Amino acid sequence: MFDSLSALSRATWVAFWVSGLFAIAPLAVGASQPAPTQSVTLEWCPSTATNIVGYEIYYGGASGDYTNEVAVGDVTNAAVSGLLEGTTYYFAAKAFNALGEASPFSNQTSYTVPAAASLLSPASSIGGFSFSVNGPSGYTYVIQASTNMVNWVPVVTNTAPFEFVDSNADLFNQRFYRSVYSQ
Repeated sequence: MFDSLSALSRATWVAFWVSGLFAIAPLAVGASQPAPTQSVTLEWCPSTATNIVGYEIYYGGASGDYTNEVAVGDVTNAAVSGLLEGTTYYFAAKAFNALGEASPFSNQTSYTVPAAASLLSPASSIGGFSFSVNGPSGYTYVIQASTNMVNWVPVVTNTAPFEFVDSNADLFNQRFYRSVYSQ
């Protein structure tokens, strides 16, 4: 059973079951700078069984084919890193006891790591600067601007693909731009 909950703090919430227990997985995405890999953070409710000593997260690039396993211990969240942008991953979990006996797999959930938007075709004109934002259709991006590449200010939020025009560009000696995936 999958439940989709409202987006909170730049995360997509997906539900799955761990050994009969409901688990919520916030899938955190986005970074201040586009990176070749991203991570996902999974969070779940602890098992009510008294003999559970930990959890294992399984994932892979094909449904039901988990090529990676991460033992996370007796915690209720874990980050899985090294996920490639634009790739779909399938996740399932198991709870295990002190004897090493594991529960069956939870139901599976999938997640596609969004690709970073690319900024294309910059153009300058008197009083402004513009460029195209090309990312996966329907994904929302925040364009941020900075004069020193340290302090970034959001200037527009829009759904890709779109054309960004900064009519205030001429007010600055120099201005840098970046796109940040947003939910």
